[in-house]
Amino acid sequence: MKTLFKILFIGTALMVLMAMFGGFALLHHHGSDMHIVMNDDELFLGGSDIGDWLGASIGLFVAGVVCVVVLPLVLLLGVALPLLIVGGVLALVVASLLGVGAVLGSPLILLGLLVFIVARNRRRAAAATRTEPV
Repeated sequence: MKTLFKILFIGTALMVLMAMFGGFALLHHHGSDMHIVMNDDELFLGGSDIGDWLGASIGLFVAGVVCVVVLPLVLLLGVALPLLIVGGVLALVVASLLGVGAVLGSPLILLGLLVFIVARNRRRAAAATRTEPV
């Protein structure tokens, strides 16, 4: 299983590197200027100015914050917190059942202790407490 995760991680890292190289090549190609028309708006690719770099850096910063801060918090609060809550409730239920069992069973426990004290072997207990002079 460890090998599968290593292979998946390496594959993901390679795909990210390929996407970065592809984006870099797309932004810095020296062919004809490319433009995309969407909803009567034109997006020109090829001519990069300070606004493109600013937008790209802000986008990368936001994506980095999401990957480093938001995703672990979502996993922690979305998966670990409910498991901790369920575990705490189950521990509380078990503790209350054990407490109720101890309270309800206390007369039987005391009766068993009394029977144990009365029915134990007195000769062996007396021999164990008696010491012979040397």
